[in-house]
Amino acid sequence: MKKFILGTIITVLLLIIVISVQQGLLLAKPLPYDDEQTGLSTQITIHLSHVVAENTPKGQAANKFAELVEEKTAGKVKVHVYANASLFNDENEFRALQKGDVEMIVPTFSKMTTYVPSWQVLDLPYLFHTEEQIHEVLTGTIGEQLLAELEPLRLRVKGLGFWYNGFKHLTSADQPIHTFEDLQGLRIRTMPSRTLEKQFEAVNAKPTSVSFSELFTDLETHTIDAQENTASNIYSKGFYKVQKHMTITQHGILGYAVLINESFWNSLPEKIQKQIIAAMKETTEWQFEQARSMNDQDMQKLMQQDHFNVYTMSKQERLRFKEQLTPVYDFYKTHIQTNDILTEIEKVVTP
Repeated sequence: MKKFILGTIITVLLLIIVISVQQGLLLAKPLPYDDEQTGLSTQITIHLSHVVAENTPKGQAANKFAELVEEKTAGKVKVHVYANASLFNDENEFRALQKGDVEMIVPTFSKMTTYVPSWQVLDLPYLFHTEEQIHEVLTGTIGEQLLAELEPLRLRVKGLGFWYNGFKHLTSADQPIHTFEDLQGLRIRTMPSRTLEKQFEAVNAKPTSVSFSELFTDLETHTIDAQENTASNIYSKGFYKVQKHMTITQHGILGYAVLINESFWNSLPEKIQKQIIAAMKETTEWQFEQARSMNDQDMQKLMQQDHFNVYTMSKQERLRFKEQLTPVYDFYKTHIQTNDILTEIEKVVTP
């Protein structure tokens, strides 16, 4: 009986050992190839933050870029877009990009002049006359020169391109702006560009730097009397609800630099970099047409708003306005200009 029990115990132990060895061999074998899981492990995620609404030229371009990147990389790269300053606002987004807290941002080039002063050339008033001129400058060799100026500054960011929003116009709260004299004494919102500040100082206005995300509230509370912007931003952000007047001036342009964290960019395979650049070029061409269309549509919507007056500055008054702003060019040439980019732009825009 004892021998039987002992034999049974030994048999059970041997079975346990055999089963354990078999399980170990199974675990040691490579798992079957799973394409879906492999794709997940190699997928690259890009977080793109911007501060405007989705239904704007920049908002639409960001979504188009995300779509094209996913298409051109066959899903290996996924771009997540965060609109309306939901991730970072225009005061802290650049620092977040430098730190790697976000991979991409699309700030106005006016905001970037704090770091790249020479970009103030794009803030000069009445520099451009047509959208074709703007396209040639921003997407051609001059645009490449401007982006290249990021490299020696060691800002830890790389420029992928420029996007365009449109020509800027003026809105005001209490009095219409029919002549540049009407701007005298008004507290007007500007971005942190010395050239933009000089522009409004030249007409005796009071330029005040305000974050885009705070602008509606400051206009609503009359902390700010007036502001400059494109039709698409004025409509999409509802500025017409807290301003009474708009003057079509086309005195300047609003555009953006598409920036990516440099360390992140350098970590990408060369093939992926080329695919992202291809997506950027295609988006940029699409975006210029979209900006033109959206601004035309939103301008019509603004003209249909009750209690919001849209006025077109006369040709004569625009010439007077332009002449009054001549000192801004003198300021730029004396205090900002470090190369011949203005001369190159003037060759493009001169009739």
